[in-house]
Parts: sequence; structure tokens; C-alpha cells
Amino acid sequence: MKDGAHIRLRIGDRLLAERVIFCSSSGSRREGLLGLSELKPAEGILMQMPRSRQGKRGLVTSIHMIGMKFPICVAWLDEHGRVVHSTVARPWGLYYGSPEPAWFVLEAHPSLGGELQNGVLVEWEQVEES
Repeated sequence: MKDGAHIRLRIGDRLLAERVIFCSSSGSRREGLLGLSELKPAEGILMQMPRSRQGKRGLVTSIHMIGMKFPICVAWLDEHGRVVHSTVARPWGLYYGSPEPAWFVLEAHPSLGGELQNGVLVEWEQVEES
């Protein structure tokens, strides 16, 4: 999938978020949600880890919240999209990492934390731009 693509996320047949950006480049992953003043419930980013970091845990798939103005739900996903770890990350937190191997990191509205529990399969599809 192309970096910057707009995707929607589902858990089963339930729409989880419909305005999510797919981030696969180092620049888009680094920028993340920084600079935003808020995150709406339907918004987020799904970061694909670079090949050298896929399937790893801890620091190499971690995020920080330095400069963030609001909390977010963070879910680390395996190669199939299954949640392996999730947490609510607070503004200015220095380190949030997964103790389990991850291929993707989803940053979403904190209200989704109850749904993004370990073992849940998150599926995504690209939204056609008009």
C-alpha cells in the first residue's frame, strides 16, 4: 500500500475508524500525529514498520509523545493485523513500546482503547480518492 494512502479500519464487520492515514515512509512515521491540536474518533494513523524492524519488540517499534497535546490509544499489531499490545499514551510520555513483536503501530483516538485489546484482528482497506 502506498505511503499516505487513506484507509478505513474494521474489527469484523464493525467500522472502527474511517479517516486513517497509512504511513510507511520514515518521514511520515516520524511526523505521525505531531502538530495536530486534536484527534477525532474516526481519525488515526497506521504505521508500517520498516523491514528491518518488523517482528521486533521494544525500542525499535516504540513511539514517544513528546510535543503531543492529547492522549491517544496505541495498538501494536502483528503481521496479520492482530493486536499484540495496546495502551493509552499520554502527552509528553518518553517511551511506549510493545513487549511483543510488532509489524504495525496504530495510533487512534483514546476512546477506541476498549476495542483494541490483545488478540483482536484489525483489518484495513484503502479508501478510493475521488
